[in-house]
Amino acid sequence: MKRKIKTVLLLTVLLCSLFPNTTTTTHAAKSSTPKLNRQKLVLGLDETYTLKLKNSKKNVKWSSSNKKIVTVKNGKLTPKKAGTAKITAKTKSKSYTCKVTIFDFSKMTQKQREVVEYALLHVGNPYRYGGSSLTHGTDCSGFTMSVYKKFGYRLSHNAYGQLTGSKRVKVSKNNLKAGDLLFYGSSKRSCGHVALYIGEGKVVHASTPKNGILVSKYNYRHICAAGRVIK
Repeated sequence: MKRKIKTVLLLTVLLCSLFPNTTTTTHAAKSSTPKLNRQKLVLGLDETYTLKLKNSKKNVKWSSSNKKIVTVKNGKLTPKKAGTAKITAKTKSKSYTCKVTIFDFSKMTQKQREVVEYALLHVGNPYRYGGSSLTHGTDCSGFTMSVYKKFGYRLSHNAYGQLTGSKRVKVSKNNLKAGDLLFYGSSKRSCGHVALYIGEGKVVHASTPKNGILVSKYNYRHICAAGRVIK
């Protein structure tokens, strides 16, 4: 019996020496792969931010797809005006990108800014009917519900439910505030879509399976009501 145990132990040691732990090697390779510290970023006009290409000792060439919106020098971003641009960090072998959204938060309260900034971070992510995942797929009410859930607010996963559960406000560009919910449809009872107002006459919303989460003009379709969540 003891001989058998010794034989098994010897075989185990031999196999380990012939076939080292590939899992450890794989994890080490993944951790050393170059990557940007951010792939998506939202900045106010009054902010700067420095992107870094992790795990890379090579010379990096930085560029902006639109210098009128944001410039970059050695990874440091300097906003110029509101809009969206792509920042590229390029080495000899590969390019790495970060989508940067510049927004004017100057007229917002701190809470409004936090909500809008968090919502904008998910622009470009997919739409999924019945979903509520901001990264893997959400529908319109799932989007607004999940955004506000981040800040401790409880909204129903239904456009009409969110309409009845929020404070009704007058629908006009001058009266609307960042963070307000806009409801779309032929009437309040039949509202079938909800979006988050972000100021400057724009909303962010989970649109369709084709378009995903995007920014639109606030009156891109008929608005039947508006509701306020942030007091």
